[in-house]
Amino acid sequence: MYGKWFFVCLILTLLLLAGITIDLLYLRRKKAKEKVKSRSDSRKLQEINEALRPFGFCYDVKKDIFYSLRDAWQRSVGYGKIYDEMAPVMNMVIDCEPIYFEYDGRRWMVELWKGQYGITSGAEVGIYVESGENREEAAEDVFYQAVSEDEEVRMSMALYKDGKMLFQREERHWWLTGFRLGEFSKPGELMLRASILFPNQEMMHAFLEGCRRAGYRFGDIYVRYNGVAINFARPKTAQPALFGKCHCRFIQWQNRCNCKLYLYLTRPFDRTLDRLDYLMMEYPLIFHMVTGLGRIGRMQEKMGRKGRRYARLKNAAGRKGRSAERVGDEWNAAGRGGRRR
Repeated sequence: MYGKWFFVCLILTLLLLAGITIDLLYLRRKKAKEKVKSRSDSRKLQEINEALRPFGFCYDVKKDIFYSLRDAWQRSVGYGKIYDEMAPVMNMVIDCEPIYFEYDGRRWMVELWKGQYGITSGAEVGIYVESGENREEAAEDVFYQAVSEDEEVRMSMALYKDGKMLFQREERHWWLTGFRLGEFSKPGELMLRASILFPNQEMMHAFLEGCRRAGYRFGDIYVRYNGVAINFARPKTAQPALFGKCHCRFIQWQNRCNCKLYLYLTRPFDRTLDRLDYLMMEYPLIFHMVTGLGRIGRMQEKMGRKGRRYARLKNAAGRKGRSAERVGDEWNAAGRGGRRR
């Protein structure tokens, strides 16, 4: 008899605690919504950008996109083919198009990217230059460095999804980017129109020759004075194949679900500025996932250290007369640039 009443009291107590918890959560969310509505846009933007700036990004209210800063710390870590190969690890399913060319006695790379970056759809245009003097390795195996401030070029980009423009940007930069939050896209649905204004005709023609080698023809490229515009829809070059199609489909399923979750949790608001402000107060873990654009940078920092070590090994090999294959063996024996075990 007593056991029965104890069980009934326990159920009632649990129901009471559940009701109190629901009420508290409701009141907390209601308070957060009211606070978002009462705060000024300038204060929201300031706090959001303060949270994003350590990762090298900012938010543009007018264009409704995240974008990379010129002084982003990612500038110091360079870029190598391994970044594109490891992109799915960071929930990025993207098309990439590296274009290699030689100018002023150095090898250069302009790379275009477009696709799904976690819970954002976006695109990138970057310009990099070879830092070493070892010409034995192929251009695609070189670890490049971001150009200096003096070597930056005027770039513009416009990203289209199924023929409709998502956004456009123009700036003198080394890494021009744009990311639309909560937008889910397949890379094949996107088309990037990128324009680059080179400092002279010689560099422009060198870039055009690189485009030709990559597979671009007159219908894909438009030239005006020292500027070149290129339409990047379907990649002309071979794409990284480290991860299979099944793995990328799974990543895209995750990205789609995360986009829906973001839109659902922030459904009381229509503007991204209000959505982000609400997440900061009510769902800080999800807000950190949004600012996870910085994970790209952290991956670049880790891979950049390994890439620079690989470059040092190859340069040392050239001085000591060792073969590239032997250096590769040493690199693999050290755990792809890590410590020997």
